[in-house]
Amino acid sequence: MQICFIKENGKIFPAIVEGKNIRKDVREVDINHFYSDTRKGIEKIQKDGIVVDSFETIIPVNPSKILCPALNFREHSSETNQKTPDFPYFFPKFPSTITSYNGHIIRPEGIQKLDYEGEIAAIIGKKIKNGNMEEAKNSIGAYVVVNDVSARDLQNQFSPNLGKNWIMGKAADSFLPVSSTLYVGDEENFNIITEVNGEKRQIGNTDDMIFSFSQMIEYLSREITLYPGDMILSGTPSGAAASGKFPFLKDGDIVSVRSDLIGKIENRVHSSDS
Repeated sequence: MQICFIKENGKIFPAIVEGKNIRKDVREVDINHFYSDTRKGIEKIQKDGIVVDSFETIIPVNPSKILCPALNFREHSSETNQKTPDFPYFFPKFPSTITSYNGHIIRPEGIQKLDYEGEIAAIIGKKIKNGNMEEAKNSIGAYVVVNDVSARDLQNQFSPNLGKNWIMGKAADSFLPVSSTLYVGDEENFNIITEVNGEKRQIGNTDDMIFSFSQMIEYLSREITLYPGDMILSGTPSGAAASGKFPFLKDGDIVSVRSDLIGKIENRVHSSDS
């Protein structure tokens, strides 16, 4: 089931997507609190909600942490000739990277290798620390579509004793567009389709993930407490520009990422000085 959050008179309400209309709750909520029991929240909307055909959706996430796995799709590891990891390997993004489903992707000054990575993100609904696999699975509140935008020029700056420059290459402002709609339900496999100016670049499915969301959450929670609203990304399928199959992004390009059950983002690339 698709849900979203809308804003009316400064208040935030959860809503169920019903085609072009939505059915909104009559009670305002805190976004992260809603994720702690999405099933119960949906039942309330179905019982007491009212249908509206005019609404303003908002960015549906407010994370304290955004954790992203490197090389977590088998096909992506293969196309870049890199060994698949023996354990989940993460880099962070920050809340300041988040932009809306139709916001601009800002290309930093001097960056020539701006890349797209269509992904799915699991949103933590229940606090988890040192959880087992079942607890990890049950901690997921919803899923969103995201684009893990990457400045490869900076990311691939390499220090022999420090590795890649992950933060500068991955965590610039606007480098994480997020869909306005989310999926809540039992499905765990999602398709991912990325297009640039209407040309299909990535066609994948989360069943190609090396480590599942539950495995990654179980691994992370050993040492890191995950809180409602935190985001765990899936990794990306094959077809990123870094593969050499496609050109990198330029100003004016429109990047769309969609997943049928979840939703869609569509963002135009702008230079930082435009």
